[in-house]
Amino acid sequence: MAETNNFLPLMLDLSGKKIVIFGGGSVGERKAELFCGCADTIVVSLDFSERLHELEASGQVRLSRLDLTAAEDSELREIISGAFLVIPATSNFELNRKITDIAGESDILINQVDDLGSVVIPSVIKRGDLVIGISTLGHSPAVSKYTRRQIEGVITPEYSDMIRLQDELRSYLKLNVKEQKKRKAVLWKVLESENVWKGFSESYEKAAEEAYTIILDNLENFEQLSFNGNRLVTNDRGFPDKV
Repeated sequence: MAETNNFLPLMLDLSGKKIVIFGGGSVGERKAELFCGCADTIVVSLDFSERLHELEASGQVRLSRLDLTAAEDSELREIISGAFLVIPATSNFELNRKITDIAGESDILINQVDDLGSVVIPSVIKRGDLVIGISTLGHSPAVSKYTRRQIEGVITPEYSDMIRLQDELRSYLKLNVKEQKKRKAVLWKVLESENVWKGFSESYEKAAEEAYTIILDNLENFEQLSFNGNRLVTNDRGFPDKV
């Protein structure tokens, strides 16, 4: 078992990676829902939850029917072969241990649901491109769940819109403002503006209008803007001409 102080949160590109989940119950279902949108997800079990059947019908996961309690080691090795991550999520502790040992023979990453494996899967909050992972390394699932609820109350869906807006503004400012320090300062003013955040409740366009107004108000009557010939570089919104 890996030392807990050696764990480090990372963002991984799982495109095309094979994830094998053993167990078709509620735990396996939860793991499958997490991975099916970004990896080749296979669930192995004799029986599957209704939700897993729905995911299979929509092409999001592959279900492999097998009596795991009667399966030979060679069958398990064949299923695991080429996997990036294996998740033993059955209700049988000894079976989970057996699958863990077989996966460990090939140095495959393992997420254990009843112990601390080589991979800890955090509780995940997604707001568009904003991704937050929460983990207590298995020491307190209750604290992890409580922390998630607290964060979800603060990180509202508007954060996704703000990320989109900040990305748009960065592209605009790179065309019009030479100094990175000034671009950063203006982006922070937008980020901290109550008017911009309130604008999202009306529409993205309203928030964007507020943001571009802040940009122009903070660039000293365009003196800090770069010009393309005699014409200010504008974006699809027509700024700064609209203000």
